[in-house]
Amino acid sequence: MFKKLRILLLVFTSITILSTSSCTRSPETGRKVITFWQFWTDPVVKPTLLRLVGEFENENPDIRVEITDLTWSEGHQKIVVAFGSGNPPDVLELGSDWVPEFSHRNVLWEVTKEASEISDDYLMWEPVKLQDEYFGFPWFLDTRVIFFNKDLMKRAGLASESPPKSWPDFLNACRRVNDLGENVYGFGANSAERHRLYKKFLPFLWSNGGKVLSEDGESSLLSSRAALEALEFYLKLVEVGKLDTQRNLDEAFMRGEIGFIFSGGWLLREMPKAAPDLNYGVTFIPSPDGAKPGISFAGGEYLVISNESEHKEEALRLIKFLVKSDNALLLCQSIGSGFPAAKVAEEGLYHRGDPHLKVFYEQLRNSRPSPVHAKWVYIEEIIEKMIEQAMYGKKTPREALKRAQKEIEEIVSGG
Repeated sequence: MFKKLRILLLVFTSITILSTSSCTRSPETGRKVITFWQFWTDPVVKPTLLRLVGEFENENPDIRVEITDLTWSEGHQKIVVAFGSGNPPDVLELGSDWVPEFSHRNVLWEVTKEASEISDDYLMWEPVKLQDEYFGFPWFLDTRVIFFNKDLMKRAGLASESPPKSWPDFLNACRRVNDLGENVYGFGANSAERHRLYKKFLPFLWSNGGKVLSEDGESSLLSSRAALEALEFYLKLVEVGKLDTQRNLDEAFMRGEIGFIFSGGWLLREMPKAAPDLNYGVTFIPSPDGAKPGISFAGGEYLVISNESEHKEEALRLIKFLVKSDNALLLCQSIGSGFPAAKVAEEGLYHRGDPHLKVFYEQLRNSRPSPVHAKWVYIEEIIEKMIEQAMYGKKTPREALKRAQKEIEEIVSGG
């Protein structure tokens, strides 16, 4: 009996130590322990992150960093649970869509003074800014562009070196490629895939002058003519497209089966190995009249500090180290896609002379993040349901938009 009690006591003690790791010192060295939750689990990328953290620890011998890996499929729920239980990490990587949710919950440490000192040197602060206060730092950014298959364009009688710029020309090009048949599709259209589908619709909405929310964030604008035209245009592309997940669409494009596809820097990274012989190009998002490039979606990774952290100053030192232009560029190069938020590092990538990177670089400056709203996670779900209902004929585009507007306004009004 005594032996069993002793074992239970040891187990309880171990659990207690683990659950309070964010506010402990390393027993071996007396160094302060910073817990860092992040999403870079790729075996190509993770070693670079570990190397950078190791360099930080060498420069800061009073600090030890404990890294916990998260996945995008389960990470959000784990973060919610961590904050809800009062045991979040010291430093946390958040996607741009998630930051407003947590800053509105008052669980993030306000870093206005520190952020304002470097704000001119970094891009896309909007997601971490609440009124006039800052709650984090931009780390990496990415956008979406159009990838196009030059050989399929030639076969369809299109000028392969002059990708379409306007909506009518883009739709015509997709139709002509689709008419080639033989397991060839004009456009790659996303199916019902969480966190993906709305990112294909928003560029058309924004490029047509539309918005999801009013300036004060208290009403929806999805019943506008601009929104209707954008949704109807996307549905026309779906008619000449392959409907699938983003991963499968990327793979189909690399096999030479799709003429035009929305995708991000991750596809650019895969091309040399997965499709070295594919004759492709990248171009800007089309706009209604083609007079100027369309507006794309921009996402990003941000580093924030928990209000619960007992090592805020040390956590801040880690973040400043990771977002430094040289360090962010090193990690970004291992990722093979996206851009550091630091302007100097981005310009370094731009001037490497890669024509594909130049398109990404220029499109990023004509891109937007999701509307900054505490309830965006729920709003995006409504938008995706709206697109699905119209895509599968369950509602007309106008009906789907009106229903989405009603549901969004119920959420933003607290109803």
